[in-house]
Amino acid sequence: MKKIISFALMACALFLNTACSDENVESRTPVASIQYDTNKTTLKVNESLVIDFTGVADLVAIYPGDDGHRYEKRDEMETGIAVNKNHFTYSYKAPGTYHVVCVASTFDTYMGGNLKQATCSFDVTVVDDETEFKDLYTTITPNTFYANKLGDDAWVLNLPTKQVYNGKDIKVNPKNQRIYYDMPSDSTLVFVDMSDADYQLLQNYSALSSAEQKALKNKVTTNKVRYNLSQDHVITVRSYAGTIKQYTLYCLIYPEFKTVTVNGVKGVLTRDAFNQDHQIYTFTLPAGTDVANAKIEYTLDGTGTFMIDGTEVVSGTTTNLAADKLSIERSSDANAQAKAVSNVEFVFKFQ
Repeated sequence: MKKIISFALMACALFLNTACSDENVESRTPVASIQYDTNKTTLKVNESLVIDFTGVADLVAIYPGDDGHRYEKRDEMETGIAVNKNHFTYSYKAPGTYHVVCVASTFDTYMGGNLKQATCSFDVTVVDDETEFKDLYTTITPNTFYANKLGDDAWVLNLPTKQVYNGKDIKVNPKNQRIYYDMPSDSTLVFVDMSDADYQLLQNYSALSSAEQKALKNKVTTNKVRYNLSQDHVITVRSYAGTIKQYTLYCLIYPEFKTVTVNGVKGVLTRDAFNQDHQIYTFTLPAGTDVANAKIEYTLDGTGTFMIDGTEVVSGTTTNLAADKLSIERSSDANAQAKAVSNVEFVFKFQ
């Protein structure tokens, strides 16, 4: 039925395009000719297949060869996909070998009769070797905190000590949170902090019995499991094709001042509801105070370095607090490249 409807619609379109002409031009001989990158007949899951039609046709359709779009089953209601402006892109969501068929169709100009068709085809092999995360994150109401990729085998997740919720500063508990991830393939297995014994099993996954494979799959991380996100984690990934990769997830809390004073006056912290790394400290100082030459004294809530324009400023220093770039930087003990950087803003009021 779908096939009949498709051709009926095509006939109507051809009729509308030629209704102003009384002449009936016989259908041309269709030529199914395409161009594609022959080096791209082996694709990854979700990688785009690109085809350009270069032949002769009134209508061009591509049967990609996956379920619902197989040319050999066109009489069983599986359909092709119309090619728009002679250009076609498609991606596969599952691994396998697919038979791609291009169908070029021509019709008589008047009323769209005398259907003629020509085909050409080739095979595409799709491999599922996905081990790269698209996103890695946690959600703590009302915010979602995304990790940032660090090099090829690490991610850095930063959390605040508190966040603004309903106009109040609410303490964040990093020790009982879920880890979420987006992976291009649903077939990829993801484990958090797997044991050495399980890692050995994973390396020999193909040789395991179905029961052993099932038992290992039951240890895949899910959003029901909670983790301590104030400490680092090792995430192990195995693709459908068997590639294994490990990542370190460095978890660092944004540093902040435990106490801070300018010329002896205490600063009051205001948090940004939308930028978790932005901290605003307000100081009410005597009129005429020169903040470009003022004394700062502070303690931090943990490890970290207070920086002004990229230079460390120790507590008790007299310096320019009207400078453009103030920050507090905290680095991982395990990897100095993994950091949490709080962007600090000093606001001065005078009375």
